[in-house]
Amino acid sequence: MSARRQASRNYGDLVAPLSTLFVAAALLAVIPLARGADTADKLQVATPSGGSTAILSAIASQLGYFKAVDLDVAIFDAGGGNNAVSTVVGGDAQIGVVGIRNASKPVERGQPLKLIATETTVFSQYIVVRPEILAKADTGGWTLVQRGARLRDLKIGVNDVGGSSGEFARYALAAAGLGDRAASIINLNSAFARLSALKAGRIDGLVGSPPEPEIAVAQGYGTILVDPTRDLPELGQLSSNVHIVRADYLSSHRTVVRRYLQAVDRALRLARSDPDGAKRAFYDYERHESQGNELDPVIADLAWKDIVLSFGDALATSPDQYANAQKFFKIPPSVSYQQFIDNSVIESLASGN
Repeated sequence: MSARRQASRNYGDLVAPLSTLFVAAALLAVIPLARGADTADKLQVATPSGGSTAILSAIASQLGYFKAVDLDVAIFDAGGGNNAVSTVVGGDAQIGVVGIRNASKPVERGQPLKLIATETTVFSQYIVVRPEILAKADTGGWTLVQRGARLRDLKIGVNDVGGSSGEFARYALAAAGLGDRAASIINLNSAFARLSALKAGRIDGLVGSPPEPEIAVAQGYGTILVDPTRDLPELGQLSSNVHIVRADYLSSHRTVVRRYLQAVDRALRLARSDPDGAKRAFYDYERHESQGNELDPVIADLAWKDIVLSFGDALATSPDQYANAQKFFKIPPSVSYQQFIDNSVIESLASGN
């Protein structure tokens, strides 16, 4: 993470606040990803935080991949992972792009949701704290036990207390032998709210995905306490952000779901073969949807390096990826691979059928 610390030293004074960007995004209840012809099949895609969660879908939209398969796709920020999943369960959205822990909860209660694709196979959330929390401590050789211990008595902002961000905070506490209540974990379900609260000192830390850590570090009011790549190497590859659909919708609209995943898969292949081209498409999409506001280029580059590394080689979910996710996110055995995962559409794309 030395690159982020270097960015903080060299560019901290150059990075403009992104409040306008996040406010603009939050005000857009429904963000059109593609405007196909009137005959195009329409899809509503629910996410916890807009296009910044559905990155491959944003790329597919910006480059016309949805339009090419006759889809009119709209993505909306449902205000947290549980809310996003609820809109899928309730039928207000046909697709959800959410953290796997949120996606699994309705299945525990008997709701017939299906996980049809895994977008990210690396857990890419970070725990960021105010710099004074660490004072002048040399954290270079710290274990997760030592890092988790620093969360005691802190107020930590997360996107969803019951979702993957809240689970990560609890995981770090548990590594240090601390219970869930050793820190105050509170819902702040927008990046703007978390960053603003951290900057103002209303919270002591946050759990966030790129570009939140990069922004906080570059602007001088945050430092990374827990980096999952550095501090949790035992995680391996796991299903993290996933695409879900109701089983009945998958059955009755299989060709629509297939075309959606065809466009998303095309975006994934671009991110793998031409990461710079995918980066331009994603940030062009973000700039358009935020009415011209954009990230500082240095922060954008740092964030994209983490984002592109989080993508898997394919959208299909392997048994090992799901087993690792079950262990890390504490998904109960009752939500089995056979019950929850449906790779059939992805497999049909791979086979050309």
